[in-house]
Amino acid sequence: MLERDGNQLSRPSLRNWAAIAEISSAIAVVLSLLYVGFEIRRTTLESDADIQAELLSYTHHRRYLVVENGELAQLLATGYADPSSLTPGETLRFQKYIELHFVAWERAFDANFEGVFSNERFAAWDVWFTSVAAQDPAFVWPMVRDSQTWSPPFADHVDAALNHAQSALRADRN
Repeated sequence: MLERDGNQLSRPSLRNWAAIAEISSAIAVVLSLLYVGFEIRRTTLESDADIQAELLSYTHHRRYLVVENGELAQLLATGYADPSSLTPGETLRFQKYIELHFVAWERAFDANFEGVFSNERFAAWDVWFTSVAAQDPAFVWPMVRDSQTWSPPFADHVDAALNHAQSALRADRN
């Protein structure tokens, strides 16, 4: 024992040092977990932002094509009114333009499925994609669906979304 001003001081025992080390380790683990949680949250937000920017780029590009190209605008007006009046080359251009919408939709769907696009963000985009596609004439999705090899879960999702949305539109019109 050590003495100091008449008081007895005991040396820290090995047991006390072990307790201090355990407490320090526990604090370090908690701080590490908090850091990992913050990093996961930051990465998720960045991933959502990146995918949203990509989707906005798709949609802006699609609009830009129509605004800047009067010939395409006329082709789309004709194709939506009477696709049978289009030449084979015009039909292909019409179809490829429409596919841009579904390509972006599939990208959002797949990113959500893979867990890199949040459910909340995907749900908002999904409503928008559905609302745009539901306004197309009935022949559009079947034509586009058969034009590519869409992933079966995505094609099933669009089938269900459009059947539901188009049923709701018909009900609203009646």
